[in-house]
Amino acid sequence: MHVTTKIASVLFLTTVLACSDDGTGLGNSDTSSSTGGAEVTGDDAVSATAGMSTTNATTTAGTTASTTATSADSSEESESGGFINPDEESGPAEPGPNGTQCGTNEECDSGFCYTIPMVGGVCSECLMDADCEMGTCALDPAAMSAVCTDGSIGSMCDSDEGCMGDLVCTELIDTMGLFNANFCSECGESAPCEGEQVCSPQYDANNFSGHFTCVEPGSVPNNGGCPIEGGIGDGTPCESGHCGAADLFMGFVSLGVCGECTTAEDCVDGQMCTPAASGDGGLMGAICE
Repeated sequence: MHVTTKIASVLFLTTVLACSDDGTGLGNSDTSSSTGGAEVTGDDAVSATAGMSTTNATTTAGTTASTTATSADSSEESESGGFINPDEESGPAEPGPNGTQCGTNEECDSGFCYTIPMVGGVCSECLMDADCEMGTCALDPAAMSAVCTDGSIGSMCDSDEGCMGDLVCTELIDTMGLFNANFCSECGESAPCEGEQVCSPQYDANNFSGHFTCVEPGSVPNNGGCPIEGGIGDGTPCESGHCGAADLFMGFVSLGVCGECTTAEDCVDGQMCTPAASGDGGLMGAICE
């Protein structure tokens, strides 16, 4: 029952009781009395009134109490809709299918309530890679729930075992623990690149995905991904040799992106170096202007 309805019921009951107490609602304010239909006046009226005072008081009190009880019963009945506490009879809600909001695992048919940052719990196929018969547990932006994948490159993951073949689970973005941003990749700390190749990120912002891959030094064009650690970019993979930090989430998360410059000293003719950024157009490397 809505809170406003309960308040209205209480106010209604209070009004009824107040009217009963001052006699204007349920009592009789007329001082004249009648017996057998004949009007009684003078001394007879005083005697009749005195003789009936106890009876009237008893009757009025009984009527008030009876009406009060009836009003209370009516109020309780109106709150329950004529039934006995329907909320208790209905019992707990049935577990929901994948995609429905949840607070605990018990609220889901699957038994998995996956927490999505800034969204909350959503019933899903899994919580971690170990919950899947094969592959990894990844957030599906289209379904807005977590699903089991085949563990191919670019799949969100939390273990090397979930990734396909020789792929390894590598942290693509340092989110400072805000959410999982590890993806199945060709290389990482546990799987360095061979020879002179370097491990560099490739982002797929449209599909909330990406991965690390081995590239030749100086081969990644401007606006492409590059490694970043502690807010400092490594320009080794970039054609320009410059890797800037594109700010995400008010400085808490950054992505490395190749650009024209790192500081104004990298520019000519007095130009300034506009830092790398992330916007509606995607990642944009630093430019001289």
